[in-house]
Amino acid sequence: MKIFSCIVAFMLASSASWCLADGKKVRMLFSIDQGFGNGIVANGNFEALVRMMIALRPLGEKYEVSVLLNPMIKDKQRLKLMLDTLVAQKMPFVFDVYSSDTFTLGANGPANAPFDSSHGQSVSLEQLADYKNSYGEWLVGLRFMEIFGQDYGIRAMKTTNPELKRPGDKLPGDNFFQPDFAEGFIRFAGQHAMFVQWADFGWMPFSPWDAEMPKYTEQVKALLRKHPGVVTVTYNNNEPNEASLPRLGTWHTAVEHFPKEGAAGFGLSNQSWLHNFTYMDTKPEEIIAWTRSALDNNCRLIQFEPAWYFFNLPPATFELGDSTRVPAGTLPGEATESLKQLIAFLLAAPSSSNKP
Repeated sequence: MKIFSCIVAFMLASSASWCLADGKKVRMLFSIDQGFGNGIVANGNFEALVRMMIALRPLGEKYEVSVLLNPMIKDKQRLKLMLDTLVAQKMPFVFDVYSSDTFTLGANGPANAPFDSSHGQSVSLEQLADYKNSYGEWLVGLRFMEIFGQDYGIRAMKTTNPELKRPGDKLPGDNFFQPDFAEGFIRFAGQHAMFVQWADFGWMPFSPWDAEMPKYTEQVKALLRKHPGVVTVTYNNNEPNEASLPRLGTWHTAVEHFPKEGAAGFGLSNQSWLHNFTYMDTKPEEIIAWTRSALDNNCRLIQFEPAWYFFNLPPATFELGDSTRVPAGTLPGEATESLKQLIAFLLAAPSSSNKP
């Protein structure tokens, strides 16, 4: 009860309006498939995808809307079907290219065949170039997701916690985080007028338990300085053990300094896994409160996941499954009540800012 009282107070306290200093619209990025076996991509469920796009369409009045998916699926014709559907719906899309999902789902999901699951690379740069040649302006960005969290987890698998390793996991011989891999994708994005979202919960000073993070942070800063204006750094609010909950008013302090190092901006990965990595316990009011906080801090990118929290889809499974298994009387891909409330909030939000 105390948590919700604080959330309500936080939401009512701010009456500020929001826009970016450069006049650009805030980008709202929605995950539609992370590579799970019962996701819409593995099922080729373009009907559900169309319903998802219809649900998001009202946000296009005020925001730059795009969707996020992982391209590591083995059946490339299924991926092509979904990408062609997005183009037909005039929806820009972003690829998850360097991700903890690619490490776990890539090796343990039978539908997937990533380029390098041991390092979380969904596609090679050559494969990425082919997609960019095919889809042009519709492929607008790339995402790095939980590189540092996964790096820490792999170090634990190799030393103190071997029980964390899943049967199919392919552990790298070196570190999961490789600055050269990150730079290749960042350089590609810069050359093709795309953006990169670098998302993690392990930013300093929120991860003092990870002795590698000071060094890793300096390597990130060096990449940002070398390739300015490409990367937007975002905080993931899914820290283990519900550590994100008390950070509602302070999370931005972990990422707001990166623009000084060359980042295009900072933002929020707004996830329903606030509560011990489950999604059912998160209320729409909490998602909205975090969204308000991001807008109040003039964030240029707010990304939302998982898909089945915001859209009417079955909770994800590693194994192959049916993406149409939804409650009777509903249709796969339709907006959930949580998404309806979020959209209502975003459309009602002021569109200009009094902030400097």
